[in-house]
Amino acid sequence: MNLRWLSQAGFLLENQGARIAIDPYLSDDLAKLKHYRMSPPPIPPSMLNPDFVIFSHDHLDHYDPVTVAEILRIRPDCNLIGVESVFEHHKKLGFSTSHFTPIKLNDTVCVGGLKITAVRAYHSDPFAVGFFIFTGELGVYISADTLYQPTLSSEILSSSGCKPDIAIVCINGKLGNMPWNDAAKLVLELKASKAMPMHYGLFADNTEDPRPFKEYLSDRGVDVIIPDEESTYKL
Repeated sequence: MNLRWLSQAGFLLENQGARIAIDPYLSDDLAKLKHYRMSPPPIPPSMLNPDFVIFSHDHLDHYDPVTVAEILRIRPDCNLIGVESVFEHHKKLGFSTSHFTPIKLNDTVCVGGLKITAVRAYHSDPFAVGFFIFTGELGVYISADTLYQPTLSSEILSSSGCKPDIAIVCINGKLGNMPWNDAAKLVLELKASKAMPMHYGLFADNTEDPRPFKEYLSDRGVDVIIPDEESTYKL
């Protein structure tokens, strides 16, 4: 499986010829709320060309109607998968729901040769979830937006049935997200051998330096990848 970070909590997965986007925010729509991008989108939504798009919750940097509209303009057959709050928002905006599959906590969908399970997240959207992605050989946990809770790791492991090989976790520490030290604690509790920080570097008022996260976990034997928006990682 190939993985590319799309900034914030957005990712593009490529597996068995399928393209699966997770929480792509590829516009500057939040500028209307005075949250300005620090850098342009790494790819225009018109070039994303996903077969599937999966949404963790209904916040504009995760479910972005501008990005969604452009994706559907190019790929009207694109399959959308998301939690109830996103489904209702999507419907309210007047988009067709014929290609939209609602999911809830502990649901599993199989797309592009991947088994993707919605796992626990603690966030201001009560429908919010994270994702555990299993290729058949490799387990990848993507936190989406969540706070740390002492029970979070056990809930993730219970839903997924196995530990992740790599944990991709939010570190910004604001607006309902873990700070880097809680994110690092979660990685260790999940016993992941690799980790990747995300949800930073996009908005000046909601970012974090990933280096302390990397240093802390590296000292404890975890291989940490600080992602580059221009790079694709083979997992």
